[in-house]
Amino acid sequence: MVSRSSSRFNRKRSARRASDKPYTLKEFTDYLAAHQIDAPLKVIVAILIGYLIGVPYFDRFIFITYQNPQTGLYGKGVGDIFFLFFYINVFTMLRAASMEYVLTPIAVAHVKSKRKRTRFAEQMWTVIYYSATFCVGTYLAYHSPYWFNTAEFWKGYPHVELTKLFKYYYLVQFSYWLQQIFVLQIEAPRKDYRELVLHHINTLLLISLSYSFNYTRIGNAVFVCMDLPDVLLALAKSFNYLDFRFICDSTFVAMLISWCYTRVYLYGCIIWSTATEPDLYVNFKLDPRNGSWFPYFAKYIILALEIGLFFLILFWTVMMFKVLAKVLLGSAAADERSEDEAEDEGLESEQGVVGTTSAIAHNSNMTPTKRK
Repeated sequence: MVSRSSSRFNRKRSARRASDKPYTLKEFTDYLAAHQIDAPLKVIVAILIGYLIGVPYFDRFIFITYQNPQTGLYGKGVGDIFFLFFYINVFTMLRAASMEYVLTPIAVAHVKSKRKRTRFAEQMWTVIYYSATFCVGTYLAYHSPYWFNTAEFWKGYPHVELTKLFKYYYLVQFSYWLQQIFVLQIEAPRKDYRELVLHHINTLLLISLSYSFNYTRIGNAVFVCMDLPDVLLALAKSFNYLDFRFICDSTFVAMLISWCYTRVYLYGCIIWSTATEPDLYVNFKLDPRNGSWFPYFAKYIILALEIGLFFLILFWTVMMFKVLAKVLLGSAAADERSEDEAEDEGLESEQGVVGTTSAIAHNSNMTPTKRK
């Protein structure tokens, strides 16, 4: 997977050297895509060596900083950027290595198509990551005052200092979503590519603003609402690639239930809380020295970003229910792949795919398609 693309890039690089032309941004992206293991690994090793030999500030790449010795809690600062940079590299390397050396080999015994093996590996990496973050995020929310109590999002604002686990959790999520921008560029684009780009931009704005301006309680709640359906959807797709039809469809039904409850209902409650409850509990003011970044208009900025994300969620919800209705009515799901992709895979039928998740995979604009 990575080695094959690496050899192709090396041939292009040799031709580039011969012509002495400057590298383009696309060629740089191609280089990173072809070296997803070794390039970030070099960065990681260099940082670890620097830390071990005692280079000043290199600990900031690996560990969270800004601990308050009086409270034992952690604040925020510009130095958190070092942490984000390091873990963007960690996620890039881990994703590529786990896909190439663990997840793709697992698929070999069950999946004949090379393209489907790659898709299986991508989805299983998603399952692994979001399973971990959902468990940690739920643990943090459950042991917080805002567990099913949205008023606590706003009471006592600003919430400047964080526990050790909470700060690790939030910054790891932040670095993962930053790394996802790179993943979007190297994966075969999906039919809903524009919506995915909007989703990622919106999500990164929410994460960065909530962290920087001390809205992390509501940020944790949003993370938890989003992570569970991602686990189940990726798991359903993985079963689909393995042709485990009954398990695939059962998992999809569970995903759809969790999607409606967490992403539509619970996230809708969070939006309602943002619209109504700050007026009851927040002292609206801009006082950065004391961690307060909440002039009254800030409420509408947060609300606009949340609603923007909610519209995308509703868009995908409608698409899923349309496909579900077609399948329940007995219509086969048509294969909408382009002919060149079918030729690449070589083993895939052009007939419709029966099964709920298969229908989602081919009709709900959630399946990768080859870039024209």
